[in-house]
Amino acid sequence: MSILKESEFKKHISSKQYSNLYFIDGEEKMLVTTYTDILIKKLMGDNPVEFNFHVFDNDSDISDVSVACDVVPFMCDKNCVKITDLDLESLSADDVEAVVRITKNLPDTTVLIMTMPTLAPPQKATKKYKKIRDIFEKNGVVADLQKRSELSLEKTVCKWANECGSKISPVLASKLIGICTNDLRVLRSEIEKLSSFSGEQEITDEMVELLVAKNLQAKIYDLFDYVVALNFDKAMQTIDVLFYQREEPVAIVIALANAYVDTYRARVALESGVPVKVMADELSYKNRAWVLDKMSKQSRRISTVALRQSLSELLDLNERLVSVTVNPRVELEKLISKLIMIARGDYDV
Repeated sequence: MSILKESEFKKHISSKQYSNLYFIDGEEKMLVTTYTDILIKKLMGDNPVEFNFHVFDNDSDISDVSVACDVVPFMCDKNCVKITDLDLESLSADDVEAVVRITKNLPDTTVLIMTMPTLAPPQKATKKYKKIRDIFEKNGVVADLQKRSELSLEKTVCKWANECGSKISPVLASKLIGICTNDLRVLRSEIEKLSSFSGEQEITDEMVELLVAKNLQAKIYDLFDYVVALNFDKAMQTIDVLFYQREEPVAIVIALANAYVDTYRARVALESGVPVKVMADELSYKNRAWVLDKMSKQSRRISTVALRQSLSELLDLNERLVSVTVNPRVELEKLISKLIMIARGDYDV
């Protein structure tokens, strides 16, 4: 029938023009879970009768799935079969053919739902995955639930805060997404935590800084702040945390280089009279637009010459980390010392 994105799948469920075959997958796993539950509720009601609702997982036998699909519904219009996180690539050739036969011989009263709430779709569709998904697409509905857009995420975060009895501004919602993640499950958890802390008050920037679990890039911005503030102790404490959390040294160096690039761009915007928002739009920063605004303030604390020399040091260490055997912890600590000296104005290091 078709491949539907979130908005289209939502309309499809609302239309009540149900199919007998559903393949629900995508990058945004919270949406996969949510829409699978909504679909089943629409089909079977709040409390499906066990006789008419059959649940299978990756450890289930395909022959048992086949038997369940042939069940005649009792005191209900539909017989619903849900298969969760079936690893299609691990199926034997016989099991793949069995799944194909099930979809081709499905009774009109049975709805078969294959859903992937935790199993990530393959980056490149494998032969088995594609064969089964194509069968569902041809004879039913494939829901491809991807990450939401920046604007949609901001609206969702603001909506969740209201539902929790709190409030968050769109600007701060954008920052929360930037320093945390665009994963809906994680964002939902963070909003619930922030709302519980704020009570009926509006969530503030200070609360976000205090309570939100930051991603690597956000931690690196903190590290950059300590470097330009010449705070050696705090910078080294951050390195301790990053190594404790087993962040890859190369990833740390690249993320820190990105922070310097962001600052350099903010400096160029300031010196050329271009509003930071305009540059953020031109460079497609999207939900990271707050980064350039933050770095435009920090850029006043470090010279253009220092930014260039710091980037040179970062590139040099990155090359050594990937090409020769070194002690990454020692090298990073030496790098931070150099970057602080450069920020202070000691260029001959």
